[in-house]
This record gives sequence, C-alpha cells and structure tokens, in this order.
Amino acid sequence: MNLPGGWESVNRNATGEEHRRSMAVRKILLGLVAACLCAAVDSPASAQSIPSPYRFVDTRQEIALFVGTSSVSTGRFGFGPGGGMSAGARWGIDLSGPLGFEVATGVISGTRDIINPAKVVGDLKIGEADQRVATADARLRLTLTGDRTWHGFQPIFFTGGGIALGIGGDAPLDEQLASDDRFEFGTSFLGTVGTGLRYVLTDRLAVRGDAIFSLWKIGTPPGFTDAERGFANVERKEWTSGRHLSLSVSYRY
Repeated sequence: MNLPGGWESVNRNATGEEHRRSMAVRKILLGLVAACLCAAVDSPASAQSIPSPYRFVDTRQEIALFVGTSSVSTGRFGFGPGGGMSAGARWGIDLSGPLGFEVATGVISGTRDIINPAKVVGDLKIGEADQRVATADARLRLTLTGDRTWHGFQPIFFTGGGIALGIGGDAPLDEQLASDDRFEFGTSFLGTVGTGLRYVLTDRLAVRGDAIFSLWKIGTPPGFTDAERGFANVERKEWTSGRHLSLSVSYRY
C-alpha cells in the first residue's frame, strides 16, 4: 500500500527520532556500565592499605627495673667475686635519631672463695663467703631503628664506663687469714659493652633483654706476691671479665 508522500516523510522522521533516542539510551547505559566497572575495579585498590612494619615511638625517656644473672672470672688465684644474681634500675633518654644515653645501677650478689696463700700443700681454698658488688655506669646507646620500631622491636648496642664497689665487709673466715692475705674488692673502674633487644608493648610499657660484657680490676693481697711462698710474676692488680644477662621492664614517658 502506497502512502501519500507526506505520510512517508513523517514515518521516516519518526523512525529517525526513535533511532536517535535508542542510541542515546545505549550511550547512557554503556556509560553507567563503564562507571560501575571502574568503581568495582578501583574500590578494592582504594580501600586496600599496606600496613608498615615500622611505627614511631613518641616517648623519649624511660625508667626500668631489671633482674639477671652474672658470671665473672675470679682471677689467677680464684679469690675474686664469681658473679651471681643481679638486680637494679636504669634510666635512659633518646637524644637524636638513633643515639641515646642511659645510666644503670645495680647489685651483684654471689660468693667468692677464700684463699689462704700461706698453705704450702693441698688446696689453698679454705671456704666461701658472700660477696656483693655494687655497680654504676653511664652508657652511650645506639638504636638501630632510630625513633621507630620494626614489628615492635628495637635492636640496641651500647658501651660505657663507671665504677664497681665491693660492699658487705669481711667474712668470718677472713679473720683466720693474716691481714696481708685478705682479699678486699675495694673500688674499681667498670667498663661495659653490650647489646639488647627492646619490645615496645604499648606507648608506655616495654620489655628489654640485654647481654653485657664487662671488665673490672681486682687487687692482689700482698701475701700473694711473696716470692718465698713460690709465687712469681704476680701483678698487683688484675683485669677480670664478666658476662651478664638481664631482663627489664620499663615505663616510658
């Protein structure tokens, strides 16, 4: 059936209008689909966060209490303190970056052998006595991670110096020796070098384990330098080394 020319023109116009509308709708739908896809792809990436193993430590000072055990060489003749249990306190401050400063004081409680150099045969040891040595030293500290922790840990190295002082006086067995044969610890320079590992529990609390190597001098009683007793090449003072392990709990502020 043939339509009049005017109707064919109207029909073509209507068809073209519908086509344009259809294309517009398709473009809108494609735009919405693309936007949804982009959102679906970008959303996990934007929400995803990679946690850092490092965390800043805002506090700079700490006060700590420690307990530990010590093993100390007793010298050529064996009359020096042999170490024992230790306890004390420590204060520290972070200076700049990895550098820090700390002061530690403590007491080592153990025993020492009482040696009688006048005995000419057999074992020169006649007994044991309690021995306490008080220590105090200042240290320069290096924290490998600076003012941050790595998974909560901070490896530490330190070195310093101070004094060691014998406390407690003579033992009853010392009275059996001549005055020149009695050992007295007295006061000695103390050198320390060590390493530690601190674990920061909270902003205020931390625990730390230390392994320390120390040096101090012990004096030789005059009776041990008597050549007539068979002693030769005896030094008046002798360096002895110590190894110390300790665990501390600290409050940071």
